[in-house]
Amino acid sequence: MNNKRIIFSIFTLCILLLFGFMRWNYLESASSADLKYKNDRWTGQKWVEFYPPLAFSPNSMEFPLIYIDEIDTNDMNNYLAKQARSGELVNKWIERTQYTDGYLGVLLLNIIITVYSCFKIGMKRRTTR
Repeated sequence: MNNKRIIFSIFTLCILLLFGFMRWNYLESASSADLKYKNDRWTGQKWVEFYPPLAFSPNSMEFPLIYIDEIDTNDMNNYLAKQARSGELVNKWIERTQYTDGYLGVLLLNIIITVYSCFKIGMKRRTTR
């Protein structure tokens, strides 16, 4: 029984890791070198990563594209202000966070079950020797 549980746990762990690696689909775009578009396969939402050209930090800024497919760097501030006032920007972030938290919860639970099953099998083998 425990061997079946551990095999099933390892199989589901591999499936979950595969889903995690396949979440983002980076899209090709010729609009700007400062913008990278990606699609969240879990939510179906298109996101953009903005890398400021003269920024001192290598970090990017991410935001969802709502009702549009591409954005120009000149229109970015107006777009973000409009979406922030409507509340849709926050709703998309909350949705993304909920999917991520749910995934991480299931992944952590699966890892705990796998480690616990391995520990039980190891203890059972140790006592039978």
